[in-house]
Amino acid sequence: MKPVFIADPVNGPFDDPSLYVRILRESRALLFDAGDIRRLETGSILKISDIFITHTHMDHFIGFDSILRAVLRRDEPLRIFGPENIISCVEGKLRGYSWNLIKEYPVRIEVIEIKTDSVEHAGFYAENSFCRIDGRSGRFDEIILDEPLLRVKALHVKHEIPVLAYSLEEEFHININKDMLQEMGLPVGPWLSEMKKAIRLQAPPDTVIEVDGVPRRMEELAPLTTITRGEKITYVMDVSPDEENIRKIIPFVAGSDVLFCEGYFLSRDADRAMERSHLTAALAGRIAREARVGRLELMHFSPKYRHCADDLYREAEGEFRGEVTCAAADTCN
Repeated sequence: MKPVFIADPVNGPFDDPSLYVRILRESRALLFDAGDIRRLETGSILKISDIFITHTHMDHFIGFDSILRAVLRRDEPLRIFGPENIISCVEGKLRGYSWNLIKEYPVRIEVIEIKTDSVEHAGFYAENSFCRIDGRSGRFDEIILDEPLLRVKALHVKHEIPVLAYSLEEEFHININKDMLQEMGLPVGPWLSEMKKAIRLQAPPDTVIEVDGVPRRMEELAPLTTITRGEKITYVMDVSPDEENIRKIIPFVAGSDVLFCEGYFLSRDADRAMERSHLTAALAGRIAREARVGRLELMHFSPKYRHCADDLYREAEGEFRGEVTCAAADTCN
């Protein structure tokens, strides 16, 4: 199965956490956390349609200014999702600048604040100098973004302050039989994306797709496709290592193809992990194992382990695979 979501951390594990997810064959990307994103080129930033903030500690939110500067003249709106207080945080950022020369700019920022039981909306538009416009409110039911191609869910967890974990899911995956494509004498081209979009929108069988200028009905093209389980990526950062959190996270990330998870401390520093409200690498491995994820991608390490980062990976991998490892205690003293 060729993945639809191409997900890569923006920075290394000792730098600000941020995950850039490119959507295959779409001029679109998603961003999970907006720490220091200077490694991203402007063209990559311009593809970002939605940003999902776990919480507004500086290392997860300082990149907002870089994104704003890049999208100021963009026609497409920018949506920002985040925990309680995200609207006020975005408003505060915008109030830090003077906006007397931007009224003809098209950019519109929509902010969605996810509280325990409700979702609040606010808009900030260049045409009115980014003055806050409060919008509708609704009930929070885990799903915060629902489109034909993808669905994003949020989970409330603790880090002394409200924090969100996120899952990105493809509703189902559409596979193209390349051998049959050749047998039917059909070329590879943009029409395949158009056909996939029509399938996701449940278009009727008599829908016409142009294939190299030749009209073809969906029912004629249907044998080219098979539907399989969709892809799932989850993102968990800055989480208190208490059992209540762990027990909430495991079913939320269950079945993920990839889990991007913090592994801030080694388990021998568990007391410090509890004090600082961060997961250990071993806990990240345990979550991945009990949730039966396909792959664990460890992120967000404490600077104290710069000389022994491999021990964090070994500890997480050993727990993930159900193995016992003692290497960390030997090399990180």
